[in-house]
Amino acid sequence: MRKRNPTAEQATRFEKNSEIMLDGFLITKGDLVKVKGEHGSKFKFQSLTTNLDTGAQWIDCFEVQRGQVGAYRSFKSDSIKRIPQRGKRAKRVI
Repeated sequence: MRKRNPTAEQATRFEKNSEIMLDGFLITKGDLVKVKGEHGSKFKFQSLTTNLDTGAQWIDCFEVQRGQVGAYRSFKSDSIKRIPQRGKRAKRVI
């Protein structure tokens, strides 16, 4: 087999952040969150995505059902709520 030349990375118009500040608490990739309007579902936070052209923001998450990761979903950034972890006291970052 012949070697392939690597292609240059193309610029995208989306910026992804793996952390978000919500009500004074830092939510990082892998933390559980709830979404307003989604009854009984938990989601694992993946990233905060921003469209640099329009300024629109949304949250990318994986749906968690019975402890297993499911569908990849996106929501508006103002509709999520933090789920506190048991046995750990989170410090509010101001």
